[in-house]
Amino acid sequence: MKGNCKNTIHKVNFQVIIWISVVLATLPSCKSQQCTDGHAQWIDLNEDENYTARHECSFVQAGNEFIMFGGRESAKKLDIYNFNENTWRAARNQAPKEFNHFQATFYKGFVWVIGAFKTNNFPRELPEDHVWLYHPVTDTWIPGPKIPKNRRRGGAGLAVYNNKFYLIGGNTIGHDGGYVNWFDEYDPAKNTWKILEDASQARDHFSAAIIDNTLYAVAGRHSGGEGGVFAPLIKVVDTYNFDTKQWSTLQHPLPTPRAAPGVAVFQNELFVMGGEGEAKGPAYNIVEAYNPKTKKWTKKPAMHYARHGTQAIQSGKGIYIAAGSPNRGGGRQHNMEVYHEDSAEGSPITASHIEAPKSISIPRNASKTITIKNTGGNSASFITSVSITGEHRKHFKLLSLHDFTLVDAEASIKIEVANTGHSFGVTSKLKIMYNGISESEIKIVCE
Repeated sequence: MKGNCKNTIHKVNFQVIIWISVVLATLPSCKSQQCTDGHAQWIDLNEDENYTARHECSFVQAGNEFIMFGGRESAKKLDIYNFNENTWRAARNQAPKEFNHFQATFYKGFVWVIGAFKTNNFPRELPEDHVWLYHPVTDTWIPGPKIPKNRRRGGAGLAVYNNKFYLIGGNTIGHDGGYVNWFDEYDPAKNTWKILEDASQARDHFSAAIIDNTLYAVAGRHSGGEGGVFAPLIKVVDTYNFDTKQWSTLQHPLPTPRAAPGVAVFQNELFVMGGEGEAKGPAYNIVEAYNPKTKKWTKKPAMHYARHGTQAIQSGKGIYIAAGSPNRGGGRQHNMEVYHEDSAEGSPITASHIEAPKSISIPRNASKTITIKNTGGNSASFITSVSITGEHRKHFKLLSLHDFTLVDAEASIKIEVANTGHSFGVTSKLKIMYNGISESEIKIVCE
């Protein structure tokens, strides 16, 4: 009996040891503040490559498609990827400028370009003057408001929080100095631009991301600074808390400083993928991720292809990345790959239209409020102008301004018009231009 007991104990201990070994093998291995996670892997998609290989471009999801545009190569061309059918097509309409070094952002049915360079004249690329919107469902480019002259730059990070855009960092004169630590807020519903407190670090060639209530400005460099075009790199990670409205920095900096990596939020971690270093040679394929809860960086599986100068897309249960340069500096490639799982998700975009009364009557020396509604689709509408037209337009006056106003799907706005006191029966028109190619007219009659 005693002997049997001893044998049983040995057997149980042996099983426990095996179980512990298996568990330990599946856990991330840690060294200092950086761990290694070997669970998920990168999948080489071997996709249809009927698109332009490019770098310094943007790669963004819009509804149920991915859109790649801008960069050094064929910058005005838009390549659109149908991830359900694994096919690429070129958009009919080209971009209005050679946008490059920017973080395109999809918001309420539009792809937004804010904080880009508009020329490819290295090393002194010029920053774009305006906000631009691309409406994929109508294949239309829409000019937005002017960016304040003293806040224009390219190579900046862009993110959306609580229906407002936040523009961070960038460079005012391309790759020849001019890196800034500026921070701005743009509200497309009110057409307001607000200068906020500067970040601790000036940086360009980077991307921004938001996790919960915190914005992260990670990676980048001082292009054209003391180290030349490619140096110095920025290892400090700036964070902005939207609740406290204060900047701070992470206790643990980016383990591998680099410029122009892909950045995405996946499973509540900040992924930093690829990038370029200071020394001449290949780009990086390394992937590192920051976990806000553990406050640690984790080393993730490396990408199949080294790259910098492109964006990453989080969609479904994976992170997608394509294009970029395989070398420090110039170069180009296709090579789409996905981290974790190829399961992109997205709903088609449907265009909305402005619904307004056909006519209104306004008594002399009085005003009236007109309610218009954006309806019929799942996307917002962007009103570029509201004006009074016609022979008798001077007899009426707009009391509210709505130029460059974003109106959400199924939302309404109110436009106030005054009759300045002229003859009975005088008519004019209220014209609303929106989404680049659409208009709505309301007849105004003097009572």
